[in-house]
Amino acid sequence: MGNICRVKISKKEYVYLQSRNILKQFKKASEKIKSSDYTGLDLKKREPKSDNIWSFRITKKYRALATKSGQTLKVFPIDDHQ
Repeated sequence: MGNICRVKISKKEYVYLQSRNILKQFKKASEKIKSSDYTGLDLKKREPKSDNIWSFRITKKYRALATKSGQTLKVFPIDDHQ
């Protein structure tokens, strides 16, 4: 995936994580991404690959979608993966 130095989320996504009590797991996933350790995250580029949309696992139930710009991964929707 390349070197990611920063994972950004909006206030809305932050509140979503807090309300579902998964902020700690999100922070852990973010740290793994920044250290290029993708173990357990199931990090992958979504189809069509030209859209530059990535997904990664926060917990077994929750997944985040993000776009990559330079060394920044910008998370937009976080949802129930079920």
